[in-house]
Amino acid sequence: MPSFFMDKHPVTNAEFKEFLDSTGYQPENNTNFLKNWDGRQYPEGKGKYPVTYVSYEDAKAYAKWAGKRLPTEAEWQYAAQTPKELVWPWGGGKNIKTESKRITSTLQVKKIKGIDSTMCNTGNGHLYPVGKYSKGANPYGLTDLVGSVWQMTNDLYKNASYSYVILKGGSYYKADSSWWYVEGGPRKLTYRQQWLRVSPGFERNATVGFRCVKDAK
Repeated sequence: MPSFFMDKHPVTNAEFKEFLDSTGYQPENNTNFLKNWDGRQYPEGKGKYPVTYVSYEDAKAYAKWAGKRLPTEAEWQYAAQTPKELVWPWGGGKNIKTESKRITSTLQVKKIKGIDSTMCNTGNGHLYPVGKYSKGANPYGLTDLVGSVWQMTNDLYKNASYSYVILKGGSYYKADSSWWYVEGGPRKLTYRQQWLRVSPGFERNATVGFRCVKDAK
C-alpha cells in the first residue's frame, strides 16, 4: 500500500475543540453529539482524553479540516501490527489466553485473560488520557491501539439489509450485565467489530473514537 503517517494516539477532546472553534462545525443531526461535554466545552481536566460521542461524519469532518483522513481497515491493521504481524501492540502475548463460552446455539463469546495491566486498560470501565499506557506502544510508537476507545476505519460496507463500518482495538469498557452486548475490553489487532450505521445519533456513544492518517506524498 502507499506510504502514510498515522496519528500517535486517538484524537483528543482538546484537538476536537480546536476544530470546532476554527470551523463552527455543527452536524445536521446533533443527537448525542459530544453528549459528555457542556455545550461546546469538554469536561474540566479531560483535554487529553479521547473524544467520544462522535459519528462517522463528525470524524470525517475533523479529518478533512486537519488535512488528514480516516484510515482504511487495512492501513489501521498494518500500522498497528507492523510487518512483524504482531498479535498485540507490544508483541505476541504468550501469557494471554482466550476462553470461549457457548451461551446459546447461536451465541458464543470469547473472554481474554492474562493481559499485563501495565500495557493497556484491561477493561475496567474507566477512560484515561492518551499516552497513559506508553509501555504498551507498538514498535512504531503508536499508543492506545487497544483498550482505549474503539477506533473507526473509513471502509463502508453494505449489503441488502444494512451498512456498517469496521471498528478496531476494543475499548476500556467490558460489559458484564448481558451476553448480548458488544464484547469490549482490549482486543487483538486482528479483531474486527461491525459498527452498524443506523443514524449519527445512534452511532455516537461513550466507547467509540478515532485516529487519523495522512498520505506520505
